[in-house]
Amino acid sequence: MEVKYINPFINVSINLVQQICNVGAKRGQIFVKSSPFTADNVVIIIGIAGDFRGQVFFTMDEKTACQIASAMMFGMEVQALDEMSKSAIAELGNMIMGNVSTEFYNEGIKIDITPPTILVGSNMNISTKGIQTICVPIEIENGGRIEVDVAVAN
Repeated sequence: MEVKYINPFINVSINLVQQICNVGAKRGQIFVKSSPFTADNVVIIIGIAGDFRGQVFFTMDEKTACQIASAMMFGMEVQALDEMSKSAIAELGNMIMGNVSTEFYNEGIKIDITPPTILVGSNMNISTKGIQTICVPIEIENGGRIEVDVAVAN
């Protein structure tokens, strides 16, 4: 996967997490995941079509998801994921991907995204059907972590 396809995901994810959650965030060590891979308890899936195709998975543990949902809901306490907090988390993925789409458009690359799907559970395995998956960990100041798993083919 070319660097030009991964950088917008890194930059936008860090910037939006910092803005929305009002916490520091930084990129962890990028690595390649083998398919299938095990995901944390909360997964946001957004499909990509256009000049390249694939999927992006935003994975995090439930505690991190609750903290992000709380920040997105103006500090309302979130102790467990209900439909409202799941919607907030899904919207974070949608906001990131909307901004990523704009970044690509500005570079002359046209993509469309699907609405986000959110999965909550345990022991989830994700298969990307032979497409290489690049994992960009976003380390959040409060100890949380979001893995941005980018599986695209051009």
